[in-house]
Amino acid sequence: MKKISLAFAVAFMFLPQMSRAQNISFGVFYSSLSPYGEWVNVGAYGMCWHPVNVPYSWRPYTYGHWVWTQYGWTWVSADPWGWAVFHYGRWMLDPIYGWIWVPGYVWAPAWVQWRWGGGYCGWAPMPPGFHFRVDVVITGRDNDFGVGAGGWNFVRARDIGAARYNFIGQREVPRVIGTTRNVTRFRFTATGVYNVGIQRQEVERVTRTRIQTVNLVRGNDPARERMVGNQFHIYAPTAFRPQVRDEAQVIARERIIERQPQFKPTSRQQLRPRQEPQPRARQQEQRPQMRHDRSAPSFQPRGKAAPAMRPKEQMRGRPRPAPKQPPHKNVKHDSGRQRDHGPGRGR
Repeated sequence: MKKISLAFAVAFMFLPQMSRAQNISFGVFYSSLSPYGEWVNVGAYGMCWHPVNVPYSWRPYTYGHWVWTQYGWTWVSADPWGWAVFHYGRWMLDPIYGWIWVPGYVWAPAWVQWRWGGGYCGWAPMPPGFHFRVDVVITGRDNDFGVGAGGWNFVRARDIGAARYNFIGQREVPRVIGTTRNVTRFRFTATGVYNVGIQRQEVERVTRTRIQTVNLVRGNDPARERMVGNQFHIYAPTAFRPQVRDEAQVIARERIIERQPQFKPTSRQQLRPRQEPQPRARQQEQRPQMRHDRSAPSFQPRGKAAPAMRPKEQMRGRPRPAPKQPPHKNVKHDSGRQRDHGPGRGR
């Protein structure tokens, strides 16, 4: 009995950790990708991420190589943050920030489309708006899903199985696109997302080598993805089997979390526009009071109270001051000195 209770105690102790590992949300992406890039607010897509300290000509799905797994062509990234941005979400080319990653919540071996033919093999990231939905098969044919020539990575068809790629120059990409056809094929099921655009038999025929199937091993260590023998160890917080039937609904729900103040964006688009200082309203100057009484002063000094005037009743009965006598006609004022030119004195 004690052994059974001890087993239940151990199970309940690890149950919360296992349940948290089965969930993936915007918070998981935010905390994991912040040390390697910057989160910005991009219009209708909400909070997006783009890497820093990468070359100017960097493009998604360039630093790594392809392997064939039970889910089709799977990308093995050489970046420590590749587990998130190359197996979840979509990529788009922004005119301000360059390549930015829009979060998604369904795991896939690689969210890319394929072109094949003319001795070339190419792949490009799927744009936003391309979501998971159970029991749907999507084929590209000649539709590139709105991705321009700048988003394609082309190599020689015989080099698809190499561990490192020599890409065709960007000037040659338009010509190569014209010689290839779109062979994208996504199969969405309840057991996972399958990316089987290029048939393995076709690759074996061109490369004249046998393509082995690599087994995916899901782990909880966010270290760099690595190949160990015939196993591909990849960090996946959630199972390869999708937890929802429609990814678009999850994205709409997660965007509500993105608006919380704990995820503060660092985008220039989020900065408030500079407010110009408003001009001060000029104080209306008080006009001097008009004189209604002749005994009042002709003007009222600004900022000083007018002297109180005595009523006329108090002025009555008082003697009026004597009028000033005019000065003597022989007295002249010159520079403050008085001179008398009366009789009896000469000059």
